[in-house]
Amino acid sequence: MPSVSYQGSTLFFEDIGKGTPLVFLHPPGMGRVVFDKQHTLAKQFRLIIPDLSGHGDSPSLKSFVSLDSYAEEINFILDHLQISTCVLIGYSAGGVIAQEFASLYKNKVSALILIGAYPKVIHNKLKLMHLAGMKLVRNHPVRLAKIISKAHTKSKMERKELLLHMNKANPEIWYHFYKQSLLYDGIEKMNHCKLPLLLIYGEKSDWLNDQMECYKDCHPKKIYIIPGASHQIPTLHHDALNAILLGEVEELLKK
Repeated sequence: MPSVSYQGSTLFFEDIGKGTPLVFLHPPGMGRVVFDKQHTLAKQFRLIIPDLSGHGDSPSLKSFVSLDSYAEEINFILDHLQISTCVLIGYSAGGVIAQEFASLYKNKVSALILIGAYPKVIHNKLKLMHLAGMKLVRNHPVRLAKIISKAHTKSKMERKELLLHMNKANPEIWYHFYKQSLLYDGIEKMNHCKLPLLLIYGEKSDWLNDQMECYKDCHPKKIYIIPGASHQIPTLHHDALNAILLGEVEELLKK
């Protein structure tokens, strides 16, 4: 697996396929394995899927990594790979990092795709889920990894693979990723962001769909609601997600 030395540590990432670069950013604790079902897109695109510091195979010497530091990591990987622009894709709280990167390095982002994401936590259920995640990862990180891996998979083999990867995460960094996502307010940044924006949500994620209203003043944008889908779109509804990406990426780049 490719890797690059970074600030005394190592960043690991997938780099597969050729064509327009798509960079995928994972939520707290999950690591790059959550995007395994998107590997089929490598037939049409170049996929860059990192383990952020303190997640998966990317260790960290620190107990806290800020959102802008994560953005710097992504920028470092892109420079290392000599990629000048990419389509940035963030899932759930990984979308917070994607939005922060787009605000800091807008010239390196040709389009922004957010899956079940939010620029600010306004719904009480989403707030409670962050707080519950913070409490569990502090006291029972293995239990939390089991809960999340079970919610994202159908087969025992896939669940085991995701669980093993999640158990590599640094609980303290995982905790602060949740906390920073809870406190993040990127509404104004997104309102001033003129990048082509694609929002993807699951029909059954009513509380996350309410969060979609935070993007009402963002233009240009397009919204997809996947019928029958819940929040776990990259794993449980990968066919629909991959079809959307195949059909929309090139259209976004024309705007």
